[in-house]
Amino acid sequence: MNPYGGREVGWEQVRAAWERAAQDYSGSQTTITLRDPLIRVVGDLAYEVGSEVGAVTFAGQTVSFEQRVTNVYRREAGGWKMVHHHIDINPAEQERYRQQQSLKGQAGQ
Repeated sequence: MNPYGGREVGWEQVRAAWERAAQDYSGSQTTITLRDPLIRVVGDLAYEVGSEVGAVTFAGQTVSFEQRVTNVYRREAGGWKMVHHHIDINPAEQERYRQQQSLKGQAGQ
């Protein structure tokens, strides 16, 4: 599952989604800060929730964003490895995301 919608099953579908994302964000700049993080550790497993706040250059325009985030980590070989990352768009930001998608569509025409 990804921000473009839908769900990919199998390598061909997953690869196509990653290729599309790589093309859409090629040459872009992104700045992300984690705000209000809550981190809990239980043994070799940890999770973190908060808000990612930042800006991305998308379709030639810089757009700010705020999204809720959940990350899951596992301790391996003396370090922490992210094993899951999930974001969802803050409901107040959903309209802005739709506008970004519209800009992207216009830039590609």
